[in-house]
Amino acid sequence: MARQERAIETRRRLLVGAAEVFDERGYAAASINEIQERSGVTKGAMYFHFASKEDIARGVMAAQTEISVGTRTHSASPLQQVIDLTHELAHHLRTNVLFRASIRLTVERGTFQANDADLYDWWLRAFGRDLARAQGAGELREDMAPEEVAATVVGSFTGIQMLSHVLSERRDLHERLTGWWRQLLPGIATPEAAERALPAGSPGLNLPARV
Repeated sequence: MARQERAIETRRRLLVGAAEVFDERGYAAASINEIQERSGVTKGAMYFHFASKEDIARGVMAAQTEISVGTRTHSASPLQQVIDLTHELAHHLRTNVLFRASIRLTVERGTFQANDADLYDWWLRAFGRDLARAQGAGELREDMAPEEVAATVVGSFTGIQMLSHVLSERRDLHERLTGWWRQLLPGIATPEAAERALPAGSPGLNLPARV
């Protein structure tokens, strides 16, 4: 393996190991020694890539934007695309420890200096764009402000995923999202769009079994 490839792999192992520790313990309780041991790399290698625990946390949080940017659905309906995106993000929360740790670090505001708002800013922009498109397509009610609905979606998604985490370690997250969309859609969508929408997500998402 070439030196550059080894460096990339070492950094990846460090980020994944750190994400596992941050996801389990949070930033304050995580120790840099535990991160190093979990990652299976030497201290020299760790400090070559990251100067401190805070620096490692920044690296983990940077991964959340990469995951979010790569998360896009392909429904012909803008409203359905919003629904599908919440299920895709739920899938990442259940299967990707980097994403889970990023969420926890984002929520734990004030424990270290980081650009906390990046993730939520991206979500607000992404949902706001799709909801504006949904309104233009006659799917979102005319009396609804897309940016306000986007804030409701992001805030509700955050609360639902936290509740699901506490009660079932997110095993029921897709089901909770489905139930929430069934309640929300009649209030924000035109009757025709609400009837067509699939609260559980499009079949084409190809997500694993929701157990």
